[in-house]
Amino acid sequence: MAPFKENPKKVKTMKKLFLSVLVVAGALQFSCSPNSEKKVDEAQEAIQQDIKKEKEDVERDLRALRNDINDRLDKVSKKIDNAGDKSKTELENVKRDLDAQREEVERTLDQVEQSADSTWVEIKESTKAKADEVKTEFEVLRQKVDEALNSD
Repeated sequence: MAPFKENPKKVKTMKKLFLSVLVVAGALQFSCSPNSEKKVDEAQEAIQQDIKKEKEDVERDLRALRNDINDRLDKVSKKIDNAGDKSKTELENVKRDLDAQREEVERTLDQVEQSADSTWVEIKESTKAKADEVKTEFEVLRQKVDEALNSD
């Protein structure tokens, strides 16, 4: 399972939790018993924990991708110094592409780290989509890197 794919079970659980919060909040308008307040607090805490875990998962995956890109950059940089003219040009192009990918991962990671729990639901989908896009592009670029590293 890809690290950024939606887990249908999690989505269903989140929907149930949100629905539960709404139902409990509606009941509170008519009756503010301590038991109802406790249920609302418990539901809110569960939602906060789910959000925190989702954010941590996305951050972990983005950091792993960034580390992989950095490893490839190190290998390409070392190879550039000893490469012939044709290979050097190809390696420099690959290095430029890797730098761009790393910058995109950094921007996405910054978005996730700086997002408040209250805004996470709104930016989650776009962040995950961007992370998936970068990962897919990196997989294609990885082949170019391997070809460039194996030339000469």
